[in-house]
Amino acid sequence: MQALNVASGDIVIVCASVHHGNTRRVAEAMAAASGGHVYEPGDEALRAAGDCALLGIGSGIYFGHHHTSLLAFAGALEAGRNRSAFIFSTSGTGDRLARLAGRDYHQSLRTILCNRRFRVEGEFSCRGYDTYAPWRIFGGFARGHPDMNDLQNARTFMLSLGRGI
Repeated sequence: MQALNVASGDIVIVCASVHHGNTRRVAEAMAAASGGHVYEPGDEALRAAGDCALLGIGSGIYFGHHHTSLLAFAGALEAGRNRSAFIFSTSGTGDRLARLAGRDYHQSLRTILCNRRFRVEGEFSCRGYDTYAPWRIFGGFARGHPDMNDLQNARTFMLSLGRGI
């Protein structure tokens, strides 16, 4: 496998962070650890993703899926020709509780990336402050997340990806 050349910006992280900036904070922690660059879904991100060594895609979770703008972005990607990608997300409950309930928040995005011929090298998820829909009535859920521990876990995740590619 080819080693990542992080100095030349070979890592592109595309992030849709809509409500509280939770997922953007995670994306920025990942970029800081790897020398990558963070983009919002759109034409500039599509151009940057065109020849990167590693593509990260993530957002908050909305009714069990990544944000619709991110799913549309992934569907518009040029075929990856077996290039490396990773998926990340934030949600009020976190991935662990969702999996215990039989939910896979990353399934839709993973399917799109695999159909676009990307290799999903890893996935990261952590809790994020959530005031979406019913949680707003109660003042939100997972207040204070992502916290410093979550952001350190995001950095550690990125460093582990660099060793495996």
